[in-house]
Amino acid sequence: MKKLLIGAALAVSMLAAAPAANAAIAITLPAAAPDGTISAEFGQSGIGAGAFSETFEFNFPVAGTASTGVTSIRVSKATDINFTSVLLNGKAFNIVNGVFDSAILENWPVAAGLQTLFVSGTSGGNGSYSVDLSFAPSAVPEPATWAMMIIGFTGAGVAIRRRRRDDSVAFA
Repeated sequence: MKKLLIGAALAVSMLAAAPAANAAIAITLPAAAPDGTISAEFGQSGIGAGAFSETFEFNFPVAGTASTGVTSIRVSKATDINFTSVLLNGKAFNIVNGVFDSAILENWPVAAGLQTLFVSGTSGGNGSYSVDLSFAPSAVPEPATWAMMIIGFTGAGVAIRRRRRDDSVAFA
């Protein structure tokens, strides 16, 4: 019984010390530029031979459009990467396999908040890839623009109403 308890305790401690498989990698994006755009680069290197998959998570402050490119970095055939799937929030990228593999998704609408980028493929050993991400916020008129639009619509409505009244008086 004592050996069973020691074995169980050892198994639990090994499981607790083991890293979580395919845990998402949190990416902190740089601060937005004055126009609200964000550009970032990140990736993975030293990917061992065989199949791999990585999940990256990052946040966008507001809704907008994202363009993302994922490119393999090939030094030799041993470091070759072939992408099998690249997804941003479940949307599949257009993958082009060749000497340098790439996966591209351009101007895809995204909501504010958590974004998930999933990259999977095979590596010849010691493989690397980079991710180039750009984000542009949705165009939202500024308060002064809203005020000008409201004044313009009000002026157009007043002009149409006045013209109808003048026309009715002329017929009488």
